[in-house]
Amino acid sequence: MILIFCAFGAELEPIRKKLGAPKALNIKGLTGARGRIGGAEVALVASGIGNRRAVENARRAFDEVRNVDRVILTGVAGALADKLEIGDVVLGDRLMTRAGDSTHPARTIEVPLDYFEWASSALDAGGIRHARGAILTVKYPLTTEAEKRDAGAATGAIAVDMETAVIAFEAEARCIPFIAIRTIMDTVEHDLAGAGFADENGKVRPLKAAAALARNPAMVPGIIRLVRNLRKASEAMAGAVEAVARRLE
Repeated sequence: MILIFCAFGAELEPIRKKLGAPKALNIKGLTGARGRIGGAEVALVASGIGNRRAVENARRAFDEVRNVDRVILTGVAGALADKLEIGDVVLGDRLMTRAGDSTHPARTIEVPLDYFEWASSALDAGGIRHARGAILTVKYPLTTEAEKRDAGAATGAIAVDMETAVIAFEAEARCIPFIAIRTIMDTVEHDLAGAGFADENGKVRPLKAAAALARNPAMVPGIIRLVRNLRKASEAMAGAVEAVARRLE
């Protein structure tokens, strides 16, 4: 069984469409689906956005989904390196968190080398170009170019998200191998407009969004770009996950 984690519905749905014979996850409190990718049995789970929600839901998924022998951690990410563009695939070799407001890594976990190389080979075989490097998991979004450049310089990470590393620690504690695949939704020079509008399940808070836009209408073009980039990144992510899952079956 391959257990696939992504954060929220806009990431989950493109992967769900890749499943053969999909059916409901049927785990109370979790959003997701079951099915097959190629010959592999798959459970797809939305972790929710952020460290706390991701850990809670990952623990529930690990407890409830039986016979998990591989984990794929996926979703969209922000770029911390200039070379990465919207929709680019990042295959993580190291995953890290940072302590509080510090820019320096607090904990680091290595992706199992054999699974990392298998995943890279699967992406190559599928004609999917990808960058290999470290992924930083943070508690709060890095919304400005300055924040992203500082984080990249301090940690050596090339991409940033809010869930990957903390779920990887849970997988490691249960002796389950994992890989991390993220696709770029915002480049290093782009400010992340509207990052605070969504709740932990990825749903927009209408009142908060409306109030922010009323105060600063100039945010509108950035939000339109964010939605467009999310769609492109999520579709690229689903293709990458499918290629790797077929190789790991």
